[in-house]
Amino acid sequence: MDADRVPLAFRAQIEGRCQVQRINPELNCYDGTADENDAYVWAEEWLRGASKDAPEFPKGVKTKEYHITWRFVTNDGQDDSIIRPVIGSKGCPFYPGSSMKGAFRRACKQVFPTRVLNYCGGEVVVDGTRQTQPGMLRFHGAYPVNDWKDKSDLVDLVHPQQNWQVEDQAKHSAFFMMSLFRPTLQFGISSNQPLSEAEWAEIWQVWETALGYGIGSRVSAGYGQVRESTAPRLLSVSLKGEGLISQRVNCDLEFRPNLFKAALRGHTLRLLGGVTTAEIAQTITKRIWGGFAGRDGSVMGELGIAFKCQLDQGTPWFTLDEGQLDILLLNVPNEERRQRLKKFVIRLMKFSMMLGGFGKSWRRASHRQFFSDKDYYQRDIGCHWEFKDEQRLYQPFHTLDNIRRYFVRGVYNPMQDWVRQDEGQRLDAKGANWREAWHPDRVQVWARFDDDMDADSTALDWFHQDENSISHRSIKQTHLTGKLNQIGRMWQRMYPWYVKRDGRLIQRGFIEFVTIFPDLEATGEDLARQRDFLRFLEDISDFDRVW
Repeated sequence: MDADRVPLAFRAQIEGRCQVQRINPELNCYDGTADENDAYVWAEEWLRGASKDAPEFPKGVKTKEYHITWRFVTNDGQDDSIIRPVIGSKGCPFYPGSSMKGAFRRACKQVFPTRVLNYCGGEVVVDGTRQTQPGMLRFHGAYPVNDWKDKSDLVDLVHPQQNWQVEDQAKHSAFFMMSLFRPTLQFGISSNQPLSEAEWAEIWQVWETALGYGIGSRVSAGYGQVRESTAPRLLSVSLKGEGLISQRVNCDLEFRPNLFKAALRGHTLRLLGGVTTAEIAQTITKRIWGGFAGRDGSVMGELGIAFKCQLDQGTPWFTLDEGQLDILLLNVPNEERRQRLKKFVIRLMKFSMMLGGFGKSWRRASHRQFFSDKDYYQRDIGCHWEFKDEQRLYQPFHTLDNIRRYFVRGVYNPMQDWVRQDEGQRLDAKGANWREAWHPDRVQVWARFDDDMDADSTALDWFHQDENSISHRSIKQTHLTGKLNQIGRMWQRMYPWYVKRDGRLIQRGFIEFVTIFPDLEATGEDLARQRDFLRFLEDISDFDRVW
């Protein structure tokens, strides 16, 4: 047979044969060639042979349908380099019964611990001999029953950016994987014994508990979550915001809830990297949020995220009136640890909201809302997020000294306590040698108060206008602002300014924050521009240094 006629699913993942995991930078949506990437060809070949209708479960199998709120992924493990789905009968993607049984067993230990052996089987000791006792339930897995066959939706992306965004390592790559977009899954369970309706209700209660934690792969990043999750929540926060919707390789738009975990995980690394070594900071971050541990495989984190919202994804710029961010407890049986984690995450949410944002272009404030000359600059850049009905999470400030004390007592010192007391690890005065480690010698924060509820940003002019003046200093296209394939060294944020009066929080305007990670190894023109700009901030601008 001609090698070119062999479907990509049966070719080795090597150059010249098949590269499903690789994004070819020469192919893009703007000239219509994105679909020539091997991942899209792989999906098209798969769908060509797959049945539109899901297989029917055998007679006697009880079934129920559940809707996944975003994406669902399973890994068949056939290729080391890509995540591609388990494919069952008639070519349909399939959630294996073995995975379903494992999730059910874990949930049953919480809901009905005395029935685990009866339902799922296990080891028993009879006359001093270990024996295996089969359970009464059979888990048949799940198939999607809605219209799941859309090639562009199936092709998903994984883009690890920790090394690039936090640690200043230039290499970073996006990879393809296959996942189902908002599928409705039908699950099947049968029993080898007759059961009453009440018993079946209890069994489905256990399964819904299992679903509440998420199923499949990458659950801590928001994959495999059902609409009515029953997983224990560490914290629920209502948010509103605006910004840019992510694009797939073929330019289809998709709001991706994993952006919240990426932000919180990244800030965890930055803050820990300011008080301890890189290795310890990474170890603690993996314990909390999960991650990969080299030859030891993946680490199941203590926390995950789920995000619910109704959002029009038809335009590149979104405006979200309300969404609910849930921080889920995935692996924290100890109640004392849960309470400590809650305090940690509240501090993390406050920090994330105060100085940055969430999602694409999070290092800049929304240009639509805060750029002073809206007719001059029309490009969609930045984002803006606020707590909705969660004023208790805003940090009230009356003076600059309030802000200075907050960064010491509310951010830096608690991170030291977390490393030393909660994690039992050692501190390091030098911190991690990362570009964005939150160390006093590596980061500066500047702030100004603006009591105008319709305030414009001052700093955005510095990023985009060429001229210099007494009150203005251009840093356009410098190493401070960054460029294509180079992360800048500045964050800029318009933070709602709340003050406390008579026990209530009242918004007075905005605080504009500018966060700078000076390049300690800069030379030549980069060093001169950096020194000139820092002198401008110190001597001329309306900003004051608060960290």
